[in-house]
Amino acid sequence: MTDIPSIDIMSRPLQEPGLYQGDTIPIPPLMGYDGGQAGNVTVRAGWVAAERRRPRDNCNDSVTVWADPGQTVCLLAVADGVGVEARAGRAARAATALAIQAFRAHWDEDRSRDLETLIQLAFGDLDASLHRQGSQGGSLHPAYRTTVTLAAVPAVVPPGGIVRVAVGRVGDSDAWLVRPGELQPLFGTRDRSRGTPALPGHRHLFESRSLIMADGEVLALTTDGLAAGGAQERAAPFLADMWAAPPTPLDFLRSLSVRRDDRDDDRAAAVAWLGHYEIRNA
Repeated sequence: MTDIPSIDIMSRPLQEPGLYQGDTIPIPPLMGYDGGQAGNVTVRAGWVAAERRRPRDNCNDSVTVWADPGQTVCLLAVADGVGVEARAGRAARAATALAIQAFRAHWDEDRSRDLETLIQLAFGDLDASLHRQGSQGGSLHPAYRTTVTLAAVPAVVPPGGIVRVAVGRVGDSDAWLVRPGELQPLFGTRDRSRGTPALPGHRHLFESRSLIMADGEVLALTTDGLAAGGAQERAAPFLADMWAAPPTPLDFLRSLSVRRDDRDDDRAAAVAWLGHYEIRNA
């Protein structure tokens, strides 16, 4: 597992997770990958369980990517279950799946709406759906909570042109513009003194950004286990270098599994390369 060069030396830098010692039943893998292309937008997405949380029966981060059948728009969804209970992981996995379902329903209903409005509507439906799924006997279980970040990206980017991208979140996972040697945060850090905003229940703390992106630019969504701290994120130069162009699936997973000071937090990311990135990086 790769170390970020700028990170301080840790007490046990060669520590590896213990092998599974439970019953001989299938358990989810320690990492997962998805990706592909829609129009001329290239996507990589994946999740990796934290080293000190392994092995266990779930990863509490989740990611899902989707494109409409006409390849007009693609959606990136990243979720981070709040806490280490299995219910938090189930909430995160449900959130990314339900987010795609909610966005698609509104997209199919009226494609003339702008992407920021569609993201906002999807969050409203997502909050209600998660509340129903996490309730037992009419009462929501307190551990069933997850942060969610969504990005809607036009799948066709004109050569040398621009498109309008929409990003929304509830929680502390961030979205970034990937620049040479750095990640530029779209939201930044939150005051955690009052806890982490999460769904279901904190729909009123929804934040969104509508931004113009140019042909060749790169957008990334990450959970805070991989990259947090706004502009001061120490992993930013490493990730910016890894994500300058679409890496192979194995190299993308290598970027997610980088060893950090915090080895207790799962991590996930979804990254979109818009249009002709190879020209911009030439």
